Amino acid sequence: MKFLLSAVLVANSCIALADCRTSVPVEGVISVKACDSRTETCIAGTKAVYDYMDKMKDDPSVLAMGLHASPWRFYDSDMRILTIEEMAEMAQPQIGKKVKRIDLIASWSGVAPHSGGKSLAQKLSDSLKGFPVSGKDGFLWIAKDGRLRTTHQAFTVTQGGNPYSIAEGDEVMVSLTAGWPATLEEAFVKKRDADGIMRAAAGWDIFLLCPDRALQAFDAAAKLSHPIAAYNAALMRLDRRNKGDLEVATALLSQAADAGDTKAQAWLKKLKQKSR
Repeated sequence: MKFLLSAVLVANSCIALADCRTSVPVEGVISVKACDSRTETCIAGTKAVYDYMDKMKDDPSVLAMGLHASPWRFYDSDMRILTIEEMAEMAQPQIGKKVKRIDLIASWSGVAPHSGGKSLAQKLSDSLKGFPVSGKDGFLWIAKDGRLRTTHQAFTVTQGGNPYSIAEGDEVMVSLTAGWPATLEEAFVKKRDADGIMRAAAGWDIFLLCPDRALQAFDAAAKLSHPIAAYNAALMRLDRRNKGDLEVATALLSQAADAGDTKAQAWLKKLKQKSR
């Protein structure tokens, strides 16, 4: 049984390299093959993820949930952060006599982001009262026949332009399909492209494993009145819980709520109830 959440990507420019200090166990360098449209049939990375996942062997006893993730959080198709509780709500109706396990088809979902912490898979299992949940131990790659593998590189050398595309039949690096906008953040900022900056922020988290840098970019997009960016920046602060984070998060949620964001409205209601 498969449940896929995709990403809709924007922008068009050349991808650059970036790196970040992280507590996640990474090392080495991997080169991502470019697609040469002059001699090869090129396929958008996002389309390849969809097509290749359809080739995965379907096991009725396993609920396969495919989506973007960093070691710290999940993202939906709009690059909005999905909480563990939301993931549990989506999975719960699918859990029955046939489904015996959940498999997160999501990069880094099986790795704790820091020593002594819990992976996203562990957190989801806890939320589902111990129901078995497995995740992936690194950057996820999918082959044309649906086979999965992971890598753990500290640096990814990319070739070619954007958006990320692959030659027909080549495997696809899932995180890069959401991550390439991060390297174009400066261009998005110059254009005051709030949506581009928001997607760059998600890329910093998902592909470059830089949550602090992601938060900065979400803040920048929120200042340009992007409601999802404001929502994400708020949730990251509520999760971080540094001094002053609650007040800033509440202001960001109010901004998003005033723009009609229903999830932000729900969070504000929840925070008010907790403060009573």
